[in-house]
Amino acid sequence: LYFGVIALQSALENIDLASRATAILVLVGVVNIPIIKYSVDWWNTLHQPATDLTMSSSGPNGSEILIPFAIMFIAVYLFFVVSLILYIRNEILLRERRSQWVQDLVSQS
Repeated sequence: LYFGVIALQSALENIDLASRATAILVLVGVVNIPIIKYSVDWWNTLHQPATDLTMSSSGPNGSEILIPFAIMFIAVYLFFVVSLILYIRNEILLRERRSQWVQDLVSQS
């Protein structure tokens, strides 16, 4: 799904048309996410059952697995948020490059 969105965004020359087409694809593609998630439960003969994430030492995953998992989970989401903020900032500057406030910002530096 992610690579399809990237491919559609970069395939069209017109930025506004590419953004609208990508937004429509994302809205339609969101329907697939619950299907993918629940397909494990629906067709359990094809997949092994899900593993429970518990902190108890008697569980299938001990703390030696869950603590690094939690740290990396938080790190990946923080990296995503920072990357998203930087991308949005660059996109705003690109779309507003003819505006006076952007030209003033560029001339100051």
